[in-house]
Amino acid sequence: MLYRHVPTRYGIIKRIGRIMLNYRVVIAAFLALFLVTPIVASADLKKLPTPSGNFADLKINSEDFTLGPEDAKVVLLEYASLTCPHCAYFHTEVLPSIKKEFIDTGKIRYVYRDFPLDRLALGGAMIARCSGKDKFFGFIETFYKAQSSWSRAAKPAEALAKLSRLGGMGQDKFNSCLRNSKLQNDILQQRLQAVNDFGVQTTPTIFVNGARFNGGLTLGQLRSLLENIVSKRSKI
Repeated sequence: MLYRHVPTRYGIIKRIGRIMLNYRVVIAAFLALFLVTPIVASADLKKLPTPSGNFADLKINSEDFTLGPEDAKVVLLEYASLTCPHCAYFHTEVLPSIKKEFIDTGKIRYVYRDFPLDRLALGGAMIARCSGKDKFFGFIETFYKAQSSWSRAAKPAEALAKLSRLGGMGQDKFNSCLRNSKLQNDILQQRLQAVNDFGVQTTPTIFVNGARFNGGLTLGQLRSLLENIVSKRSKI
């Protein structure tokens, strides 16, 4: 005869107790993960980025393209390439807020320098400079906003010329600008100096009062960094 074990009432209660205990352990672990993770993430967001170098000799000259007051105690300097996707993100998603909060309010001065990664970026940089200082940033921002269309076009030069016409630059001026060997050399020399003197290797590379930050910073990171430095400088 086969005998089947029939659990007693005590055995059933004991088994249910073990199940409930395991259930509580799982729930406790889940709650611990759920509650701790946001705290860690929040702490990371508040952590200021660490500079990869410091260069006190990043002197601004009359050839630079700048926004903000000349006597600002905080200077944000950017090396960028017009065909760099990270630069486009910085100029469309980060810089507009920084301009509104820090540049337009006179808290910082912004400096843009070209660091072309290819011939298309070099051509775009030349066109922006040929537009004149009063239109320069308008051209730069237009090129970044439309980067995916003109830089990936089958005929990028024609696409760039079309954008330039929208900014008021005729075809003759466009063509003569791209033939300007001195202008081309000036931009390439600026790029070479950035590599040799300031260790720039990638774009965008950002300097805040000489402290170098490789790669694009998020809006939150850059805002926290600038608030911290502006606050310290205002007390000097």
